[in-house]
Amino acid sequence: MKNISLIINLVIVIGIGIELVLILFGKLNADQLLISSALSGLVILISVKLLKDALIKLFGLTEDQKEVIKNEINVMDEIEAHVAWKVGLQNYLDGKSTGEFKLDKIMRDDQCGLGKWLNGPAQAYFGANNKGIEKLSEQHSRLHTAAGFVVKKIQDNDLVAAKKVMDGEFRMAFHDVIRTLNVLNTVLTTK
Repeated sequence: MKNISLIINLVIVIGIGIELVLILFGKLNADQLLISSALSGLVILISVKLLKDALIKLFGLTEDQKEVIKNEINVMDEIEAHVAWKVGLQNYLDGKSTGEFKLDKIMRDDQCGLGKWLNGPAQAYFGANNKGIEKLSEQHSRLHTAAGFVVKKIQDNDLVAAKKVMDGEFRMAFHDVIRTLNVLNTVLTTK
């Protein structure tokens, strides 16, 4: 699926580039420009449809399942909560935070709203039968583990190592979680 999407996006970019060059040199008349624009639009619509289908397939949710999830968790709230949590952790690393991060709590992926949902209702409802939920659970666990290493290094006064973990594994895990949450939100809001 990634290869098809990449090829379609390359075709779009190349097509628009050629179209712009032809327009600049006056080689396209109005009818040709209209046809070219229509074809570009059609290719973009196909690309969007393939992306939408791939997202829906990742989670494979029925409309009823989507409603259950929307009633259990607000994905956008969880994205905002994790962004705020990341900012707080960065402030803690930078010495700008008056709050304290407890190592035994931060390493547990079942303490925040998302973790409670993933380890509770989502697990009970989907088990290991949903690739999207399974992937999000693994990413979320990695995120909390990495955050725990950051806090441990800060508490050990090894700020260089803490920064390295924060800029490395934590950052990658954070972006994976946010990206997957955005995919889940798209799936939940797509009919």
